[in-house]
Amino acid sequence: MPLVAKNKEFKALHKYFTIRSQNPLKKKQSLIALCGKLIRVLHTLGTKQREYNANDVLGPERLAQLQQMAA
Repeated sequence: MPLVAKNKEFKALHKYFTIRSQNPLKKKQSLIALCGKLIRVLHTLGTKQREYNANDVLGPERLAQLQQMAA
């Protein structure tokens, strides 16, 4: 839960997962999905020796979906 509260990218994903029109997730389901994403992000940062980049976390497709939902 602190991940969603402190990180704006994960907060946006949580909001998207819970209010999307197709297959909306319950809050706990969304948190579990975000935990899986966090594990993948941390693994990639560790194995490829990269710095955290918000655009890479969201990806171009998800970023477009979030922008479309905001409009």
